[in-house]
Amino acid sequence: LFGSSECELRLGPAPPPVGCRCSVLGLRRPSFAQVRVAAGSAKMAGGGGVNQIVLIGAVLVGAWRVAQKGLDITVLAQIVLGALGALVAVGMVVAGRFLRKAQGASAEQAAAVVAEAYDYIIVGGGTAGCVLANRLTAGGTGKRVLVLEAGRSDFDTLLVKIPAGILRLFRSKYDWNFNTSNEKGTSGRSIYLCRGKVLGGSSCLNVQLYTRGNADDYNVWETEFGCKGWSSDEVLPYFRRTEDDRTGLAASDSKHHAAGGEWAVDNVRYQNPLSKCFLKACQQMGIALNDDFNNWDRSQEGVGRFLVSQRNGARCSSASALLEPALADPGRCIRILTASPARKVLLEDASAASGPRAMGVTFRAGGVEHVARLAPGGEVLLSGGAIQTPQLLMLSGIGPSAHLQEHGIEVVKDLPGVGGNLQDHPAAVVSYECPPEQKGISVTSMVIRVAGVVMPHPKFVLEWALYGTGPLTTPGCDHGGFFRTAAAPQGTKSADLQMRFLAARAITADGMGTFTKFKESANLADGFSFQSIAVRPSSRGRVLLASADPDDQPIIEGNYLTEKGDVATIREGLKLSRKLAQQPVFKEMLGEEVFPGPEIQTDAQLDAYIAASVHTANALVGTCRMGPEDDAQAVCDPEMRVRGVRGLRVCDASLMPKLPGGQSGAAVVMMAERAAEMILGSSKKAE
Repeated sequence: LFGSSECELRLGPAPPPVGCRCSVLGLRRPSFAQVRVAAGSAKMAGGGGVNQIVLIGAVLVGAWRVAQKGLDITVLAQIVLGALGALVAVGMVVAGRFLRKAQGASAEQAAAVVAEAYDYIIVGGGTAGCVLANRLTAGGTGKRVLVLEAGRSDFDTLLVKIPAGILRLFRSKYDWNFNTSNEKGTSGRSIYLCRGKVLGGSSCLNVQLYTRGNADDYNVWETEFGCKGWSSDEVLPYFRRTEDDRTGLAASDSKHHAAGGEWAVDNVRYQNPLSKCFLKACQQMGIALNDDFNNWDRSQEGVGRFLVSQRNGARCSSASALLEPALADPGRCIRILTASPARKVLLEDASAASGPRAMGVTFRAGGVEHVARLAPGGEVLLSGGAIQTPQLLMLSGIGPSAHLQEHGIEVVKDLPGVGGNLQDHPAAVVSYECPPEQKGISVTSMVIRVAGVVMPHPKFVLEWALYGTGPLTTPGCDHGGFFRTAAAPQGTKSADLQMRFLAARAITADGMGTFTKFKESANLADGFSFQSIAVRPSSRGRVLLASADPDDQPIIEGNYLTEKGDVATIREGLKLSRKLAQQPVFKEMLGEEVFPGPEIQTDAQLDAYIAASVHTANALVGTCRMGPEDDAQAVCDPEMRVRGVRGLRVCDASLMPKLPGGQSGAAVVMMAERAAEMILGSSKKAE
């Protein structure tokens, strides 16, 4: 598992049959064994003989131990299961290292696909793009959809499916691995930004928390930013439309939750003892429990378990939940080209009184540039996310005119707001090491090393494969809460702090560094950490072009901590973290304070620590925000149409005028649901 990402476990429907009108060009289908798990039982399928080797090996090891020690049948069963788990884990590493296969559509495949025109060209097969592909082709619409995805096709790899696989996803081949520049508030450091480079996008790499924010977050979109139709009452049905609640909340609160949708929402099917201590410590401080942070009829404040996007202990991504079922439907026409980055939106009639019209997209596949064309009345739908959507608009001549001219790009439409208004959640941690007598209590201790490679303990691999439970189901930060601190802005009622508790000792003060360095660390001590997040930040950044070359990553200026209120909120979170660690329930667990360290006490010292260690909580939004016609900084109207350009919409996180007080993934799915409805409604009107 943690040595490679190529051996896969498949959950859900089989791939579409040959001749199906849906296709993914560049999708790997390995010939070696594929483990299929269904209805609580494990079955082996596929060729290559790996299954037989694993099973025979396990039985032989067990038989040898029985013959040697005269063990009874119960012990034999335990030995066989342990040996099976070990051999499966090792087999994943070996298979992955020797059976890697190329990803991406070839030039020939791309040429065949672009021989026809499409009703919709979706640029970016990420969180929003997969929702759009499903909804625009559902119910016999007959619409022809092309999805251009710059990343990989293997969203169904084990590394993505297993929630704990996140430890190997950051800074991997599934990650765009962006870094910010020109930071003024972070002690000169750039900030690493993880963005998904695979079908499903960042829904394949995030920590899976399903939090929507509160009602005020969306009411502000309408009242403060003029986005008519985006109030909390109007967006709530679109959250519910996709949701498949697995916790029972839908039965007790049908206003806010629903069952039967594609997007599975559940509690993590494992609870570490340290996480239970966190909840108890909060109660000992008089902090109320909250069993549903998505209930808008009450305050978001309190502590509890965060809901996660999981089905039966496996990650639920937009690719697995919405794209894969759509591809299996022979009545739809969806073409997907992976490793096919868009280079420019093609525009015509630039001098027309009604403005230019999108006519297609140029992209590269197999080292060759191609042109995908729209059918009459078709639309280009941008869903590349808060970094790459504004980059593509600017490369196409849509953006701040002065900036485009700097790079020799012809200005087609001057929209000064493109790339501005970048928002993200800044975070910092307090971390403790447990005493030696607590060895083995942290989730990070449930691993082994084989040939220098960190892998989960075999028994936990087997538990996950058989039952979808155990430590491999946790993303690490599924307990926590929301707090309104002394630093909260006057005149607001919402929480300004989100705290996420991790049953693990931090390796670095930079929380993202802990995720990326875990795979390199040997004998990590047990411990626990509190991550404090300014959940409704005031700082704003921007995305700029580095050049007119689409292959150059854009310049990202996050401007983290440029607003003092964000620093103050995180500082209050660090102080609260220390108070929680001193509660009686942690007495047996509490050892040395690793970060920031006991010598860091004054506000000035804490602020310096925050600047030196702040990191992203991965919620990038806002760079093509929507707004009314009289808003000069609005890039799109409330129906997601790019201002002054016909046949072009933005349908992703970059549309958000203000970041909700929670993780952004659920809101992106909601927005894509609304986008599909608006797009199909416009199509019917045109007909």
